Amino acid sequence: MAKVSVVTRDKVREAQPPSGISGDARTEAYLDGVKDPLHLYLHRLAKGASLAIGPLPVDCVAYIWSGKVEAGGQAMAAGSSLAVEHGKSVDIEGLSDESVVLTFSAAQAPDTQRAGGHVHLLPVARVPRAAELSGASGVGGGMHFDSGCETCEVWLHENHFPGAEPMTPEEEARGVHCHSEDEVIFVIDGQMRLGQKLVGPGTALAIAADTMYSFTPGPEGLSFINFRAATPGDIQFANGMAISETGYWKDKLPRPEYIEAG
Repeated sequence: MAKVSVVTRDKVREAQPPSGISGDARTEAYLDGVKDPLHLYLHRLAKGASLAIGPLPVDCVAYIWSGKVEAGGQAMAAGSSLAVEHGKSVDIEGLSDESVVLTFSAAQAPDTQRAGGHVHLLPVARVPRAAELSGASGVGGGMHFDSGCETCEVWLHENHFPGAEPMTPEEEARGVHCHSEDEVIFVIDGQMRLGQKLVGPGTALAIAADTMYSFTPGPEGLSFINFRAATPGDIQFANGMAISETGYWKDKLPRPEYIEAG
């Protein structure tokens, strides 16, 4: 995998569902190459269409980007998520004319895994959120999966930024940072500025561990979700500052309270 891969909607292709995922949804592949450490697929479900996830050898996170589905007997609107741990399965049914579900997972099982065997449902109303994560910055966020579960280690959070005009090089330099794990960012709304280029909803960024990068929001604001397959370590900034990512979020938000699917 390149250190930073940007996959815009025009680069996405229709594909067969990956092994362990089946049903009559239409599937599109974002990240599924042999060199991709994290995989990302988009699934379009018509009303009444189904998507079966699992059992898989790895933990899988699904995020409902649009529409409404039923999973594990629960109605799940846009902004909801679920984690299907390795060895477990769940059936998802489309309730809207079209629902779009994203699935994230590691390409391969790690050498050691937690016990697995559960499905955690997080309807949108249960997602812990804060409209202001840092003073009056206007930057908000929410926590879906915080790597703190006893039986799975997946991570998924969301961020929301107000609109902004291009920053000066000095201002942009303050935001240059890296994470200690491979990650995938998916733009769910607004615009992300990458250098001089604006990318919109449906853009995915795959960023290799320990790769310095930066972005800024576009004039319409920016909302994205961020997936990791393992517990985040420190956020390391180019200026030498470091902060604990798990500690940062624990200080801001309570842990999610999941509904366990049968």
